[in-house]
Amino acid sequence: MTDDVFLVVDKPPGLTSQQVVARVKRRLGCRKVGHTGTLDPLATGVLPLALNRATRLIQYLDESRKVYSGEIELGIETDTLDRDGEIVARHEGSLDFSEKEIADIFKRYLGRQTQVAPIYSAIKRKGKPLYAYARAGVDVAPPERQVKIDSFTFLFYKPPLVAFRVVCSKGTYVRSLAADVGRDLGCGARIWSLRREASGPFTLDQAIPLDELLDKIDAGESLPMLAPLEVLTHLPRLVISASEIRERIAHGMAVPLSEISASVSELETEEEIALTDEAGTLLALARLNQEGETEELRMSRVMMAQGTS
Repeated sequence: MTDDVFLVVDKPPGLTSQQVVARVKRRLGCRKVGHTGTLDPLATGVLPLALNRATRLIQYLDESRKVYSGEIELGIETDTLDRDGEIVARHEGSLDFSEKEIADIFKRYLGRQTQVAPIYSAIKRKGKPLYAYARAGVDVAPPERQVKIDSFTFLFYKPPLVAFRVVCSKGTYVRSLAADVGRDLGCGARIWSLRREASGPFTLDQAIPLDELLDKIDAGESLPMLAPLEVLTHLPRLVISASEIRERIAHGMAVPLSEISASVSELETEEEIALTDEAGTLLALARLNQEGETEELRMSRVMMAQGTS
């Protein structure tokens, strides 16, 4: 039986994130496989997968920082803001921009800003993704969101392609960023290629190409799995040594702090905490709750099975 772990796939172009999930799930025979951070079919790179009960932990991951590299094609605009879409405009003028002109445009987008979601995106409005409305020809105003660009680096320009690297917050649409650059240059633009290098704690160094992963599964070889605690490094940890307390945790019961001998002085109320056993296995996620003078740990997600304390 496959463990409750994470895998990082280097997604190939041409597949949706959900298609990658379906292939891995079918090959592994897992009860559940989920992914974090949807990648467009055109995009490649880091696609984290959660297997079995690790899917319960997706919402607790810290994927606030994303890193992408790619190419922007100047002079062409599409409805999807990338090369997979229908062309809606072509620039007939010159694309003879200097590297300084382009680099200076990039600098405009550093810091916090409001970004409008592309009409062809998976973000939902009234329970339906925006792309469903767009494909049906229904006019829906895309939502705005606050994003942060930590760095937007110009790499080189080989007309009509501009190579770049961007470090940004979760929720940033790099396609929209490319379209904004084209607008500011006065020629229009679309994403030509896009590769995610990192998503929170997940990096390309950990990623395995999808075909290689499927071959390893078929051959019964070991897989580059990541235990939950390897990706929940941002959470404080508390070791639970008493077997009777671990049994209560397995049943989802709250545990008074007075019954735990470990130091909890630095924990904050309502802070998410990783509870582990002495071997470093994740037992549960819990929050410190205080009512009056009573402090207790209330379980958010239980990862251990009952009777395994």
